Amino acid sequence: MRQQKAPIDYQLDYMEHLFFCIKHKKTESYVIHRIWDKLDDMRIRFVVQQKVELPNGRYALADLYLPQIGIFVEINEPFHAFQKKEDDYRNENIIKLTQNDQFIISCGNPNKDGEWLSLNEIHQQIDQCVAFIKERINQIQDLKPWDMSKWLSVEYHKQKGVFKAEDNDQLRTIDDICAVFNTKPKYHGYLRVGTASVPNKEKLEIWYPNIHNRSGWSNHLSEDQDTFEEFNEKDEIKRKKHVDTCIEDNKLRITFFRHKDELGMEFYKFIGIFALDIEESKKQNKCIWRRKSREYKL
Repeated sequence: MRQQKAPIDYQLDYMEHLFFCIKHKKTESYVIHRIWDKLDDMRIRFVVQQKVELPNGRYALADLYLPQIGIFVEINEPFHAFQKKEDDYRNENIIKLTQNDQFIISCGNPNKDGEWLSLNEIHQQIDQCVAFIKERINQIQDLKPWDMSKWLSVEYHKQKGVFKAEDNDQLRTIDDICAVFNTKPKYHGYLRVGTASVPNKEKLEIWYPNIHNRSGWSNHLSEDQDTFEEFNEKDEIKRKKHVDTCIEDNKLRITFFRHKDELGMEFYKFIGIFALDIEESKKQNKCIWRRKSREYKL
């Protein structure tokens, strides 16, 4: 029997990925590290490099965003005059477009172009920023804690009793997905099969596709996530055989799509129940799956 190692705690994994993503931005990394340590509140989610579209069609990347409390934090290094104009334009529009508040930590001397402030002066601004964040937290009576470690657990989904696409329901591993359904992944030797059975439901199976599999198999998901194309790119015989098998079985698929978030962390996201479009599958010689439902009750 294969022993599945317990994954690293999600919030620890998330923060490790977050700081790894900004390691090349030394000043931002230092300031955000200090904010995280001084705040010391695991209920609050940190998001770095949050994309915001500006009126000129370009995108701004906010240094730090706290989505639960609606605060952007900008960390400005010493700049020259032309950079100040760009920063002012970006900051004004981030506030206007998102209706969120912004706290700016300036690491440069406002009276001397391109000159750095002392570390102590920067620390004072960080302390003010943390106090501002804490005050906002205290003002929110119904704050929803950032608790993805719980939301990604098998126990949480069993207790919830339903998967919903609009709830952004996710799990971290295939073993966890199967455990929710009280089943186990199927194997051919040491190779894991792409689907798993649902106990006592012959016409249902669990599917956990990704974009590119090994051995030439591919899965293409439409932009609206309503259609999956599943086929072998290299072997026409395997491709035809798979289409014929799926038509004969004609099962509904409870689908968890493997994807990466903005930090590069991998998850299996529930996207719905898919049924095979038999006529289109015959016509294209590939399995065409259509979404029939956005939720599944356990």
